[in-house]
Order: sequence, then structure tokens, then C-alpha cells
Amino acid sequence: MKAGFALAVLLVLVACGGAKEPQGPTIVVFATGEEGDALTELLADFTADTGVPVSIKWGSSADNADRLIEKSGIPADVLITDNIADAWRVADSGAFRPVQSPAFGELHASLKDPDGYWAAIDVRTIVIAHRNDTRPLTASYDDLGTTPFMGRVCLSSSQRSINRSLIAFLIEEKGVKEAERLVRRWVKNLAMPPFASEEDMLNAMRAGDCGYGIASMADNLDGLTPFSPPPYYFDAGAVGVGRHAQQPESAHLLVDWLLRNRKFEFLTEDSPPFIGTVGWRAEEARLLAERAGYW
Repeated sequence: MKAGFALAVLLVLVACGGAKEPQGPTIVVFATGEEGDALTELLADFTADTGVPVSIKWGSSADNADRLIEKSGIPADVLITDNIADAWRVADSGAFRPVQSPAFGELHASLKDPDGYWAAIDVRTIVIAHRNDTRPLTASYDDLGTTPFMGRVCLSSSQRSINRSLIAFLIEEKGVKEAERLVRRWVKNLAMPPFASEEDMLNAMRAGDCGYGIASMADNLDGLTPFSPPPYYFDAGAVGVGRHAQQPESAHLLVDWLLRNRKFEFLTEDSPPFIGTVGWRAEEARLLAERAGYW
């Protein structure tokens, strides 16, 4: 991966003098995923470290955000999304309360809401992946829309947050018209229609069906070479405290714990772009993909 910028998510082990027995009221966390995944283990570590029990309510990121906005069902103490756009919607609707966390104040400005309502977690660097034996090498996202790459590009669905994030950043950098021209060139150069999942796209690349694709460093890139062209875009999930939290003190404690134990390291002297752009430009990114025929 090119030196300069890389976003690495470092899970820092919590040094605690032994697990504490769960005590006090249970925090209700709305989260995206399923029982047994890494988030389940992380929240279990929080309970072991603090003694505060957690009840996880699983659902899609969009549905969970809607539940907070519409105040439907059980109130959420904490919302953990798998993308920034949903956290942005919740904050914009007034369904978050400002985070009270020392760790929030220490977080890089590019990774948090300037008004204090949410913070990014699970940062995922966006990269161009190519088969190890594929040439020419790419120097930019613009390259994927040029003639040498015709019929050689694969993409996952534009509905995936990583691709929406990239398009939002491109709109911010280039403007809507230039960003749309670029995405149209990508679509023109596709070897096959966009894949429903990034895993399917990466497997197609390994099989030789295409030489290049836009991927996340968080995924399994075995057999492929990632390259992160400047200005080094990234995708992320987010965490915030529900406005109608029943256990607000414990909710803020959990957010602070998560931010302290899921630390982000910027391996660059350059300032990374503000991740909130993804939320601000979310609807523009969706409409652009639709117009460009990128599904």
C-alpha cells in the first residue's frame, strides 16, 4: 500500500484487573450485525471491564436510525451504525444528544461531528485493488475510467456504504458534474454488472474475471494488491447517544469506552477529509449513482 496515508484501526486491549459482575440498569444498544460478531465480543468486554450490562437490539443501520428518528419501540441508549449517513440523519433530526466523553474531545476532528452528536468508529480505508499480475498499475480513481481499463473493472453495488462514501467525497472534491462523468466512465469500463457484495467482487477478481476493483482495506484482500491514491478517502461506522436514552450516564460511559478502545491512527502528515461529508452529500451520491446507471 502506498506510503503517505493509510487509516489503520487499532483495537487496544483493555487492561482490567478481572471481569466485574454485571450490575445496575442495562444499556440498550441498537447495532448493525448479528449475535456472535466482533461487536458482540467488544460489548461483552465493556461489561467485563465496567460491570454495566448491555442488551443489543440487532437491525439494519437504516432501520435502527429510523427507529430513533420516529421514536418507535424501545428507546435506544446508544446507536451504532455501519455508515456515517445514518448517524448524520439521526443527528439532523434531533434524535441524538451531545456526547459527553473525554475521549470524544481527543478524537481527530475529521472523525467526529463538530456539534458533538456522533463519532466515527470502524474506520475503513478505501483502496483500488488489482490482481497481483495485472498491468498497468493505477495511479488514481480517474484511471479506472480510461481506455486501457475498458472491460477490466469490477465494482460492488453502489448501495454499499463504501461506494456511497467514495462518491460523496468525489462530489466534494470535483463537483457533481465531474464526479458523475467519472462514475459514468467506470460503468462504461465494467467487465460485468456490479456485485451485490464486496466479497463476490473480490472473488471475481481472483478468478481473473476482472483486474481492478474499488474495495475496503477491512476486507480480505488475499491474492490482491491494494493501492490508496491520494487524497485517501475512507468509510466508517458511527456511534451516538439517543436523545431519549433511559440510561444516559451509562450510555456516555459506553461511547467513551468505545472511543478509547477503538483508536484510530493516521499514518500521514496530511489532514484527512472530514467524514461528515459522507452524510452531508449522501442524497447527492445516491442520485448521482442512479443517473450514472451504477446500481
